Amino acid sequence: MALSAFMGGVGSFKRIQEFISVEARTEKRKFSSTRGSVAWASDAGSEFDKGSDTSQKSRFSFEGKESSSMGSQAIVIENGYFGWDKAKQPSSTLQAVNMTVPRGKITIVVGPVGCGKSTLLKAVLGELPVMGGALQVSSLRIALCDQTPWHVNGTVQESIIGVSDLDQRWYSSVVRSCALDEDLRQLPRGDQTQIGSKGIALSGGQSQRIALARAVYAQKDIIILDDCLSGLDGQTENHIWHSLFGHNGLLKRCRTTVLIASSSAKRLPYCDHIVALDREGNIVEQGAFEKLNISGGFVSGLDLPLPDWEFIPEKHLYESPPRYTERRNSSKITEDDILARANLRTGDTATYLYYIGSVGWIPTLIFIVSIIIFVFGTSFPTIWVKLWAEYNERFPNQRLGYYLGIYAMLGGLALVFLIVSCWQLIITMVPRSGVNFHKKLLNTVLGSPMSFFAMTDTGVTLNRFSQDLMLIDMELPVAALNTFATFVLCIGQMALIAVAAPFATISFPVVGISVYIIQRFYLRTSRQLRFLDLEAKSPLYTQFNEMLEGLATIRAFGWQSFVEEKAKALLDRSQRPFYLLFAVQRWLTLVLDLVVAAIATILIILVVALREKLSAGYVGVALLNVVLFSQSIKLLISFWTQLETHIGSVTRIKNFTTDAVTEDWEGEDRIPPPNWPSEGKIEFKNIEA
Repeated sequence: MALSAFMGGVGSFKRIQEFISVEARTEKRKFSSTRGSVAWASDAGSEFDKGSDTSQKSRFSFEGKESSSMGSQAIVIENGYFGWDKAKQPSSTLQAVNMTVPRGKITIVVGPVGCGKSTLLKAVLGELPVMGGALQVSSLRIALCDQTPWHVNGTVQESIIGVSDLDQRWYSSVVRSCALDEDLRQLPRGDQTQIGSKGIALSGGQSQRIALARAVYAQKDIIILDDCLSGLDGQTENHIWHSLFGHNGLLKRCRTTVLIASSSAKRLPYCDHIVALDREGNIVEQGAFEKLNISGGFVSGLDLPLPDWEFIPEKHLYESPPRYTERRNSSKITEDDILARANLRTGDTATYLYYIGSVGWIPTLIFIVSIIIFVFGTSFPTIWVKLWAEYNERFPNQRLGYYLGIYAMLGGLALVFLIVSCWQLIITMVPRSGVNFHKKLLNTVLGSPMSFFAMTDTGVTLNRFSQDLMLIDMELPVAALNTFATFVLCIGQMALIAVAAPFATISFPVVGISVYIIQRFYLRTSRQLRFLDLEAKSPLYTQFNEMLEGLATIRAFGWQSFVEEKAKALLDRSQRPFYLLFAVQRWLTLVLDLVVAAIATILIILVVALREKLSAGYVGVALLNVVLFSQSIKLLISFWTQLETHIGSVTRIKNFTTDAVTEDWEGEDRIPPPNWPSEGKIEFKNIEA
């Protein structure tokens, strides 16, 4: 078993080695350094790391430093070729791209659906490798609002400010400009409302506007927006456009360079610079709207009216604090509190009955009877050998076949019923429990309302399907087998000690009370440490999942170091319970050894004091079983603790499946008739949401 675990670890090391040996992403973009020369982005780390005490704006901003290499341009692409793999895709995805984005202006990339607008933005962000040509960027301080909003599980406020510090006035201005103030007033806890994993508690428009607010709040030099206003209604879109990009908009006042991709040509007249793509992704024209509108090209063919700047957003009056800002309620019951209470309830009789109900009573009874017969077949031969020795002393070498046959029969009986118990456990009980628990979890997830996913972290759900099901399928059956077999074995050994040395039974009540106190103290501590070990991994799963989904956004904002530090902190936190659990297990071994030593001492004292009244054969049986009892009692406590710990997975799944209110009511599973729907009609009756 140890060798198998070792080889499994070696295999894991090999896979990790192969993963980390993959060629890293190389930065092919160039950027303007503060000295006016062109430098590679990878060379900028030392400069960026200096002066960490300065403000974020002064630390990274290149605004106002018009370098000789780029002049008034924020982004310059010269004969750019972009693609994922030069070997598999030699022709590249985007070819011969020549484009400029003016500094401090609003540039829009427009074209038909699927022409490569988002791909061009990914190339500017460095996500699409440069296969040829040159891509120069005036600043690495870039914010991104992707076409599909990316959110982490937290409050609305946390999603907007990201890793920045909270500036209440700037935050309030951004919320107002992104038309979020009214939405936040309607949310149950204002901007302290939990948005859920992937922003599942938000509507599509709210999710998009919060992502836009995050890009604006970061106060970066360049903001890249990938069709982020397409899902908004006309009034909201108009308010946001004029509040951010109008003559007195936030981004205009900050002289932020804005690069927008859009399939809609509605806002072309309002932009300072236009880049038009055809269906093949080639740039057909670029320049100011006034120039392109009379050139007879793509833009002039759209017949767009002149921009209307008469719309003036309502003047923002700062409130301290804003009405949508609500203080955190310290008395609110958190999910961690619910999980803690659930963990404390594990190991009770109802949990074991729930598990047996999923496995089946008949397989469980067959397993119990098989283990009892197996333990009898391994323990009783000790008494049988003693009886054989006494008979052989009186009648030497007589009835050898009888005693030897019975001895062999007991050994064979133990082996057969061990095979039966293992077969029943592994072939019957484990698959049945795995299928039943997975089905219950899946039905719960598929039938739960959206509020359940808003309150439940993605990592918690993943933990139930991965770690908890793994423990139920792999660890719990082995722990149940070892615990019950060792428990019956301990009873058999105590019975043999009592038969061989009756006076030793005086110590059994004291030993029983001592073991009970030890396991009660140890079991509580060990079980909770194990629960902490399991639950501390949920934030790791959540963060890793969110990091993979928002990789482009994290890189664009430059949050790699923050995400790395957070991952290290979560990893360190998840490892602490394991080391504490290891220390507690060493304590248990020491205490149980002392208890068994006390039993052995009492037995030796009785043997010496009553040497004329005790049989030599029975003394040998007693001493042998005391030595075996030492190991059995330690294994029993260890296996019992493992069983109680692993049964916690059953409790968590039980709570997960019973606490969630399913949307599937009885009677809603009726199969509609073949001719349904016979008419187009939707009727609402007493609907509440």
